[in-house]
Amino acid sequence: MRTSPQNSGGEQGRRKNAPKIFLKYMKKKLALTFFLVALALFGLAVAVAVIGQRDGADYSRTVLAQQTYTSDIIPFKRGEITDRNGTVLATNEAVYNLILDPSVITSDENILNPTLDALVECYGYDRAELEALLNEDPNAQYIRYERRMSEESRDKFLAKQEEVNNNMEIKDKIDGVWFETEYKRIYPYSTLACDLIGFSSEDGTTGSYGIEQYYNDDLAGVDGRRYGSFNEDSDAENVTRDAIDGNTVVSTIDVNLQSIIEEQIRLFNENVGSENTAVIVMDPNNGEVLAMASYPYYDLNNPSDLTVSGYYTNEEIAAMNDEETTEALNEIWKNFITQTTYEPGSTAKPLTIAAGLEEGKLSTTDTYLCDGGEEVAGSYIGCHNLAGHGMLDVQGAIVESCNDALMHIGWQIGKEVFCKYQPIFGLGERTGIDLPGEETGILQNEEAMTDVDLATNSFGQNFNTTVIQMAAAYCSIINGGNYYTPHVVREILSPDGSVVQSMEATLVRETVSESTSEFLKTAMLAMVDNQTTYSTAIAGYEIGGKTGTAEKQPRSDNTYVVSFCSFVPASDPEYFMMVVIDEPNVEDQSSGGYATSLTHDLWTQIIPYLNLFPTRSTDGTETETAATQSVLQQPESQAADGGNEAGGEEADPGAEGEADAAAEAEADPQNGAE
Repeated sequence: MRTSPQNSGGEQGRRKNAPKIFLKYMKKKLALTFFLVALALFGLAVAVAVIGQRDGADYSRTVLAQQTYTSDIIPFKRGEITDRNGTVLATNEAVYNLILDPSVITSDENILNPTLDALVECYGYDRAELEALLNEDPNAQYIRYERRMSEESRDKFLAKQEEVNNNMEIKDKIDGVWFETEYKRIYPYSTLACDLIGFSSEDGTTGSYGIEQYYNDDLAGVDGRRYGSFNEDSDAENVTRDAIDGNTVVSTIDVNLQSIIEEQIRLFNENVGSENTAVIVMDPNNGEVLAMASYPYYDLNNPSDLTVSGYYTNEEIAAMNDEETTEALNEIWKNFITQTTYEPGSTAKPLTIAAGLEEGKLSTTDTYLCDGGEEVAGSYIGCHNLAGHGMLDVQGAIVESCNDALMHIGWQIGKEVFCKYQPIFGLGERTGIDLPGEETGILQNEEAMTDVDLATNSFGQNFNTTVIQMAAAYCSIINGGNYYTPHVVREILSPDGSVVQSMEATLVRETVSESTSEFLKTAMLAMVDNQTTYSTAIAGYEIGGKTGTAEKQPRSDNTYVVSFCSFVPASDPEYFMMVVIDEPNVEDQSSGGYATSLTHDLWTQIIPYLNLFPTRSTDGTETETAATQSVLQQPESQAADGGNEAGGEEADPGAEGEADAAAEAEADPQNGAE
């Protein structure tokens, strides 16, 4: 059918307009799409920028790790530990891990055979074992074959490699073997100050016991890393993040003083012996620990070797199972001075008297009758002198170490004052010394304290303290009344030697007045001057001191801890020393002569080293005739018999009432049993 011209023209008009409408629509759609894509790209760019700013380093390491052809750890050096004068007590030695690269070694016969030959020649390795390992994964690039080789062993192989590789007349080459550096912890003095230093893990990241543990965050560093990767042009690039070495810890210890006390402890244990012998030397005017040691000891370079201490026989060690071995090691590693509690005995008497003087409950002129002991709540508690000391004033009670007088003083001041002052002297709570695992001790509760408890507590029985608690308390009562936190570290230095932190003396509180301090120093000087058998006195020097003997739980075992606290010069103390001997290997353990005699031997060595000048005349007969013969050279029976004559040393409770007193002690759940 023919279309009329009119209709034909309208259709053509519509066809002419359609492309225009379509193009306009598409332009709008394309513009919108372009805008949305641009917006998305902009958002993505912002997100990438934010992520790059925040996590760029991490992503860089991840990318580098994925593209790596090498990735080496750069080990940190653990910080050194030194004595107060810079003598190194703990340091590091470079050791080397032997690394095999099978992909290189197996790539050419001219490399494989000479390399295996060199390994066998230098180190005696099994060639068949090496070949099997290489063939197991010939494309591997990293096999750590031997760890912690010495520099000498490493250099032996490197010299062989240089010899072969520099020989231009042969095609053989040694390749595919390299050495990775690590650091091994070294203790130059082996057993010296082991209780105080502690030891670290093989990789140097973790310390155990002592300064190594307490200051681990300062001593440990951060490993670095060296990345080898390919850039977009396939060129090798290295990226290095340097290791951060640990800080140096400067201790308060004097290595020469430490050596002196450890040598004297060794001599004592060779001649007499004990379950544990401990010595601490402090500066009473700032709380610094100058030396600290106890027997048994261990080798810091090989802390798991029980044979070093001599405490166990080879037969005993061989018979131990794993649990027993672990228990034995923990006992060897434990610091007796800070981590073991004991009953202080008569070294606590000056603290009881100090509390009474401070509260005005007693006067230095008060007197007491010692008739050998007291009946207390149906139990007889005797003095070490069963015949009695007669009338004594307060100073005499210290000089004679009279239990009877101290019981009267304890009742005179009352349990409220007594219990108030024990924590003031730092007993029953941690001193805060910068060593791990410090014990607190066990004190009698005021509400539950009986007359018997007060009587025995007054002369140092039936409550537990640590050696460091008693040492810190004594330092306060002889320095004018200032209680300082004991500490074993002076300062921390950065790897470049700059000071990171200085440990200043920390004054915690005032324990006693100046007048009380002066009285106690005078009384304890008189105590030493009045010693007869096995005296601590040294001609020309004022030495103040106080003996201590405590019967351990259970009382029926007749085992004792003997101790002696002393200081020089007595009128203005510069040095304080405490000796504690736990269960001396003798029949009569209650003899105080062992502690006083060891103290004398120690001061005889220490005073010349410290260049202390005499503070009194040596012309008088009093100091010249003081006995200085060591108990170590005496027959056992003489040493034991002489102990109770040494300035009033006690064995409490008295023999006549020992069973009754022991029964009272056993009935108390807070009897301080170790």
